[in-house]
Amino acid sequence: MSLRQYEGKRVRLIDVDGEIFEGRANDYVFPEDNEPEGVESITLYNCSNRPHPIEFFANEIKSIEVI
Repeated sequence: MSLRQYEGKRVRLIDVDGEIFEGRANDYVFPEDNEPEGVESITLYNCSNRPHPIEFFANEIKSIEVI
């Protein structure tokens, strides 16, 4: 999965627990820059069900789509 393609777009993300998040995807982080995870991540802002930005690592995402 390449999360970089979603940067700057409004997305619907479903995590591995089945929870749904909708927000603006920003702050893409390359795998080599993420420690200790070593996987890419992206942060969602303005989520309808979260007052603060939330970072998702690629291995925590079941699906993501542009809305």
